[in-house]
Amino acid sequence: MESLRGKVAIVTGAGSGIGQRIAHVLAERGAKVVVSASREASAQGTTDAIRAAGGTVAPVFGDLADTATPQKIVDAAIAAFGRIDILVNNAAVTDAATLAKDANITEMDGPTWERVLKINTIAPALLCKAAIPHMITGGGGSIIMIASGRGVQGDLGLPAYGASKAALMNLALNVATQYGKQGIRANSLVVGMVMTPPVAASTEPAMLALFTGHHLTPYVADPQDIAEPVAFLASDAARFITGATLAVDGGMTAHAAPFADVMKMSGGAGMIKQE
Repeated sequence: MESLRGKVAIVTGAGSGIGQRIAHVLAERGAKVVVSASREASAQGTTDAIRAAGGTVAPVFGDLADTATPQKIVDAAIAAFGRIDILVNNAAVTDAATLAKDANITEMDGPTWERVLKINTIAPALLCKAAIPHMITGGGGSIIMIASGRGVQGDLGLPAYGASKAALMNLALNVATQYGKQGIRANSLVVGMVMTPPVAASTEPAMLALFTGHHLTPYVADPQDIAEPVAFLASDAARFITGATLAVDGGMTAHAAPFADVMKMSGGAGMIKQE
């Protein structure tokens, strides 16, 4: 099924993890893909793998904390393929040094807030700014924000990350509202725990069991579970879906806080009466 044949997609944060899998799936569906990553080696690695699988792809790299990088990415897409139909704003702060500082609000410094917001919110906004005119010229486009459950819930850590993802979801609503009549759709995915290779390697069995207990599914996600809805929202099959915030988190944000505890106390039956 090549539902994206003839379309050109930009995927940020595509050097590894969720973004890498999204890039592969879009290419498998027939899109020409611009692989964006912070490091040249990462961008080239994903590019080589997609090309080896028969996909059409071009790499571009740069630090999204630099406000010149979004325009660089869009320029690379136009130079390589002449148009832009799909923008997946997936890149986010993942470096351990920044995440370690994104903890207690009263102890956080300005540079930590700035770096998280620059990469997670400002860069996607600037990518929209640069890409939307090309999308309009080409007859429309689909913009997909990879948000997070932290953007809709409070937590004991990562307040800057959570705030940035909440802003990203609102950015999608504004893009959908301002440019919908010109053929631009914008939607967000609320993503929870995803078992990328680094996450799988660093998650202790007890922690995995804890998170699994809070899912409504009997398992946590892998990157393919995120890539599939992205491919759908990017396609013409989703042409009437815009301004939507779709939870792709196994139900993590759907239930009451004591859900997992109640399930344990009731032997897995919850509050359902067994006949």
